[in-house]
Amino acid sequence: IFTRESQPFKPTRVEEILRQITIGDDLTDQETAQVKALIAEFADVFALSVSEVRQVEGAVHKLNIEPNAKFSTKVHQKPLTPPQRRYLHKKLQTMLDTDIIEPCEPGQVKCVSPTTLAQKTH
Repeated sequence: IFTRESQPFKPTRVEEILRQITIGDDLTDQETAQVKALIAEFADVFALSVSEVRQVEGAVHKLNIEPNAKFSTKVHQKPLTPPQRRYLHKKLQTMLDTDIIEPCEPGQVKCVSPTTLAQKTH
């Protein structure tokens, strides 16, 4: 869905994509080679960082919510530790800088949900 803008098929980039992808061990050697070849062929659709994510022209995301639906706007956020807060603010700033998210005015907020930071297992 998303494409990279410069050298999407550069061998070192393709190698990094393959390094980050887990291919099941239930495939034969031939099937694994086919999967790797397919990934290399379509390397331009993989984002190695948030900064590589691009909007898809014409794509629209719509939530089918009843017009009169009511959601909680009271914040029930568990306090974050200083390291958690720094981590979250850095991630939010990256998403703001790359236009993945945009700020909104308090009056535009229709629903809130607490932020949960989960550590990856790998």
